[in-house]
Amino acid sequence: MKTVDFEKVKAGDLVEVPRTQFAPMRRGWNGWLFSEAVVIQKGISAKNRRKVIKVEMRTPKSSNDYGTMEKTFYAEYVFQTKHIETARRFMQADGVNSKEEFYEYIKQDDVCGCDWIKFLVDKGFLF
Repeated sequence: MKTVDFEKVKAGDLVEVPRTQFAPMRRGWNGWLFSEAVVIQKGISAKNRRKVIKVEMRTPKSSNDYGTMEKTFYAEYVFQTKHIETARRFMQADGVNSKEEFYEYIKQDDVCGCDWIKFLVDKGFLF
């Protein structure tokens, strides 16, 4: 995983941030779950003068829906993501080519785990 360049990241960029540590006995980022997030603003911490990035991140909610929360991370804990390309590849494989088709697709009984793609669609990164 590659951290974002603090100088180049701007509001509205899609990034990936740590959400939950599920295995504290593991080293590094192995043992963490990550979420997609949209950068809101960046700045310098008044407390310790470190670079920080404020994001709106996706949180789990239900089968094909999500919640969001705003959170501030140190810049070294914000990572680049390729989730847009991955989501496009998944959608093309299932024949989904528009926002309307996507919302009809996730209503099917056998479809689950599309909350991260729905976040990308709702934030305007897809379609």
